Amino acid sequence: MKSIIYAGLTKTEAKLLAWDHNTDNEYRMSMTFIQRFRLIHNDFLEKFGRDKTEVILSFRKECCLEIGYQIEDRIKSKGGKVNSELFKGIDNIFQLAFRTREIWELIDDIFEMWENIAIKNEKVKRSKLIICTNSKTGPKMKQLPDYMTITPWRPMQSVKDDKLVKSILCRVKIGELSLEEMCSEFQK
Repeated sequence: MKSIIYAGLTKTEAKLLAWDHNTDNEYRMSMTFIQRFRLIHNDFLEKFGRDKTEVILSFRKECCLEIGYQIEDRIKSKGGKVNSELFKGIDNIFQLAFRTREIWELIDDIFEMWENIAIKNEKVKRSKLIICTNSKTGPKMKQLPDYMTITPWRPMQSVKDDKLVKSILCRVKIGELSLEEMCSEFQK
């Protein structure tokens, strides 16, 4: 059996290599909405700390490649900079992923609650039967959360008052609001 060893790869190169290998072998799982946010947020913290003003367009392009979001590869002629128009379709994702401190912690807590089907009025989908050998009642059905979308999060982007944002997110976290109700609160 032939083996290939890769050494000295950057994190981005290693991720792209793993993606290519998974694609070649058709074992690739697509990233969930929440996994994409967490990946972008973690890369943002690693490269820029908490300073959103330092984020450059090439970083956004790199994030798009990592999460599998297809963008056109048009370059501005002046200075070879990446065209900001490329990211209009994904800008809401960046705005949410670049949140920091208490607001990000609340968002991440809500993501975790979503994964555990603990959000008010959250929809679930049924999974395949899981055979439990130790179960006396027979096979169990495991509930999985439905796919989360950006839709209920969009109105939050226009709210400039961090205290209001935290207040509404806390109400979701304690079970007072669903994501749809959160969306309505941000639109008021």
